[in-house]
Amino acid sequence: MKKVFLLSTLLCTIILTSCVDSHDNPVVGPDAPEVKDYAERLVPVVDPRGEAQGMVMLRFYNDMPSVAYVSISDFQSIMYPGTTVMVTKTAPNQYALTSPCGMATVDTAKDLFESDDYEAFTNLMGQVQAGMPNTTYDALPIIRWKSLEKMPENVHVTLDYGKYGIDLRADDNDVYFPFATIADLYVDGFMHLADYNGQTVMVAPNGAYSLGDGYPQDFIEPILQETRTADMADFAYKNLCFTLTNFFGYPGRTLLENNGLREKGLDQALQDYGKGGQMTRELLKSENMYDYIAGTATLGCLLNDGGHTYTDVTVISQIDKETPFYTAMNQVKTAKIDEFKTYCPEYADVAKVIYDRSALGKDLKEKRTEKMGEGVKYYKEGSTAYCWFNSFLCDDSGWRKFYKGEGPKPTVETFPDDWLVALIDALEKAENDPEVKNFVLDISTNGGGSSDVVMFITSLFCNKADFLYENTLTGQRMKCSYEVDRNLDGKFDEKDDEVEYHLNFALLISSYSFSCGNLLPALLKDYGIPLLGQQSGGGSCCVLYNPSADGFGYRYSTHRGRLINTKGENIDPGITPTYELGTDDFFNVEKVMQLVESYYQNK
Repeated sequence: MKKVFLLSTLLCTIILTSCVDSHDNPVVGPDAPEVKDYAERLVPVVDPRGEAQGMVMLRFYNDMPSVAYVSISDFQSIMYPGTTVMVTKTAPNQYALTSPCGMATVDTAKDLFESDDYEAFTNLMGQVQAGMPNTTYDALPIIRWKSLEKMPENVHVTLDYGKYGIDLRADDNDVYFPFATIADLYVDGFMHLADYNGQTVMVAPNGAYSLGDGYPQDFIEPILQETRTADMADFAYKNLCFTLTNFFGYPGRTLLENNGLREKGLDQALQDYGKGGQMTRELLKSENMYDYIAGTATLGCLLNDGGHTYTDVTVISQIDKETPFYTAMNQVKTAKIDEFKTYCPEYADVAKVIYDRSALGKDLKEKRTEKMGEGVKYYKEGSTAYCWFNSFLCDDSGWRKFYKGEGPKPTVETFPDDWLVALIDALEKAENDPEVKNFVLDISTNGGGSSDVVMFITSLFCNKADFLYENTLTGQRMKCSYEVDRNLDGKFDEKDDEVEYHLNFALLISSYSFSCGNLLPALLKDYGIPLLGQQSGGGSCCVLYNPSADGFGYRYSTHRGRLINTKGENIDPGITPTYELGTDDFFNVEKVMQLVESYYQNK
């Protein structure tokens, strides 16, 4: 990978052309805008492993020499190889854009992007499953996309980049966006993304699977300078303000939301949030890299939504902790966070929620171990079985090989740490045991994972596999349905309909149950499955990895998918259990058995 980045450094020093873009705003006369000069560079494109994915031409205008621009057609081509966007100039400053799945228009005089279905225009999901629309899918082979209903079907969206001082440019042949700006528009529920670090473009063709634990250190290394240029600092702040104002998922619990983030926009909301917000704003606009990174951390405090949003770029961007840069940066960041907390004492209540959740999770694990044994994932007492299910993530490597015909079906012997395998094993044991009537799925210490696994479980428990969410930018509500290989034989066929369990299902939840640990109880409760325990911990938005203008990465709750229940309600407040239990009774099998059997007798 270091060889690829060294090559990219050499290539990026070559300026291929120096031109004048006289078509950006082709107006003549006394009101004619300034003609923009630019240079072009041919830049390598790599994936997160450093493997070459081609080249792309970037444009650098003289008034913003540190900020890369890319044509919309070239960007489409690197995100979805073999495709492009057709650009037609329809009038001065007016352009019609046609992608493989949708249409849009751009006005470069007013810096407006408009579309009747911008998600179709930016749809990359055909790379994941043929014909798939732009929706959420982790592509685990145990399920596949079936259909998508939008209500309403189309909504006209106008993205006013000019309002944020972001300049869209063009010539007779193409429209040019700042690289980070168009990248923000394209990031999707599979986490297809692109980022530029000043030398190299990195694309994630397999989304989150490509990124693993975050951005690779080799990609981050060129950004780790003590200062950044004035034009980059200015643009990066404007782009961040646009993105978080328009594309944040607004779960409902963050400090900035309560201070009018959506109505005011990020910049004004920070200015109005007293010394803590004003300090964060100045840090984010700083040309000092340490201060800027500290600003991303204090912004993360103001946007803390329980565990989905981390704007602190050191979380996703894997900066080597052994370097002098990290040591110096961390000292500044720690000091600035401490100062911020003196201006924002209300953040202590936000942090306490996270602390209390962690303490509860530890307490419940200790109580479970005391009752059932260390690491026991299946426990039976009388007519009731417990299955400890601690994550909605699974070791997908074994499943992918199995579905490709390259390996055997995963089992508890071959994949002992796979939570999905443990669940399947527990269900088979319970179903084949004539004494067992009640099956309690324990997600009380489950912090989330893949919605694909949620769909698999709801299919087995309720014969439903519908993912319900809303787009907070358009106001549309979505119902995405999936096919499920219920018998896990590697095929999607009529035999899946024959799978049936003769068990009284119940779900054990707590305030630790977050994200998918909040989605599953929302759906199961609506589908008639009783919940036991305490109100779940919320977490209603799907998560995106996003590029920053500098080349760092961050994570945030996205507008593309705020999860809802069957009534269309935002589920971030958490789900109230059917039967509330004190933590001492979570593993009181006799009491739980009585509650579950009483529920089904009266159903």
